[in-house]
Amino acid sequence: MPADGVIVGLAEELIGEHATETGNPHKGAGKVARYLRGEHDLPYAPRGARAEYREIARKSVTNWLPLISETYVKGLFVDGFRAGNSHENARPWAYWQANRLDARQTIATRGALEYGASYVRVLRAPKAPSIRPLPALSTFAQFEDDGDDWPLHGIHILGKSTDGDQLYDLYDATAVHRLAMPKGGGTLRVVSSAAHGLGVTPLVRFRDRLDGENRGIITPLLTLQDRINEAVFSLLIALQYASFRQRWATGLAIPTVEDPDSPLFGQPVEPFQAAVDRLWVTDNHEAKFGSFDQTDVSGHLETYGSGVRTLAAIAQLSPHVLLGDLVNLSADALAAAEASTQRKIGEYETIFGESWEQVLLLAALADGDTESANDDSAQIRWRDTEARSMAATVDALGKMVQMLSVPAEAAWERIPGVTDQDIKRWREMAKSSDGLTQLAAQLARRSEATPSTEATPEAA
Repeated sequence: MPADGVIVGLAEELIGEHATETGNPHKGAGKVARYLRGEHDLPYAPRGARAEYREIARKSVTNWLPLISETYVKGLFVDGFRAGNSHENARPWAYWQANRLDARQTIATRGALEYGASYVRVLRAPKAPSIRPLPALSTFAQFEDDGDDWPLHGIHILGKSTDGDQLYDLYDATAVHRLAMPKGGGTLRVVSSAAHGLGVTPLVRFRDRLDGENRGIITPLLTLQDRINEAVFSLLIALQYASFRQRWATGLAIPTVEDPDSPLFGQPVEPFQAAVDRLWVTDNHEAKFGSFDQTDVSGHLETYGSGVRTLAAIAQLSPHVLLGDLVNLSADALAAAEASTQRKIGEYETIFGESWEQVLLLAALADGDTESANDDSAQIRWRDTEARSMAATVDALGKMVQMLSVPAEAAWERIPGVTDQDIKRWREMAKSSDGLTQLAAQLARRSEATPSTEATPEAA
């Protein structure tokens, strides 16, 4: 185990790199986090703009970005962990349930999608291995090579202790080190070190792509989000200042300020106050009144819609997810509209599935189950969230069973919305039904045999 000085130096290096990645609100993960919170760069305002102008700019922020990441997260739910040639979940699936990962899995998925990378920590624990998805913005890891499965070191920024010290967990291939930074600043110190005995740094990385820079799905959309905000801002400006018809008048004598003590002495005074609830009248029969046409905002609306559709195209989402302009669609039409999204979700299932398999195999190793830890045939099973017609799906599955001789139980997994718990219950019900059927057949055979045996002496 390294000396405390080495641990502190390594922790300071990782904390500095993490701050570079996430601490700047104007670039990288820091900017993504700010935009996801709705704190966008406001549309351009000229120097000296009035407070009313700036308030309209603040109201123009229309935050589409969380909806984009949530759409993908909702389609990425792990539903089982199957060993090869088995229709039952493998033993490590019990660790999943013990750590309540049905809900907590979204921490890892959302972090990887929004920021490009997230981490899940696996450690030994008394009852079952501890599996904890860590928040993406508070975790950072170093890799010798970008393609390595395990990091060299990792840092997790915790909360504060009761004394106000900032706490950190440093992970390496041998131990977990707890460090503390005194309240108000000072020297980082090692609080404790505990060997984990796993042989690798117990952090499993989730990332949105395996090659190139892991930026997440939000970073490429920031510029498009700014364009949408600009379109909304122009629309609000038009509604505020140009949708009300401006009036004009000619042939009127323009009054002036007559008070000689006034600094505005001799300056013209507006004869009328324009407002929706005001009427202009004059006793000058030579006066003429009129109004300018109001501004047509249809162009602004089309620009806004075009920006949202472009955002959806770049994010590989169906535009109706954002605009909601498709109604009374059949299930087939809806499935066709979501085809691009489903293909992207399929790609994420492949990438994230490998990471979840790595998590569960490491958990098996932590529990001493070397057989499961070395089972490379086990695979993650994902919940089917694709939009389909239930009637058409059941009809297709029935034909698979009847015409292609596919076992009926194999078709159960392909029914949309069915979970592993449902399938397990159905199997138990089927076994019970088979037992009752066999018992009924035996009773029927006995009842048929009884009259024939009684009739034999009479025949003799």
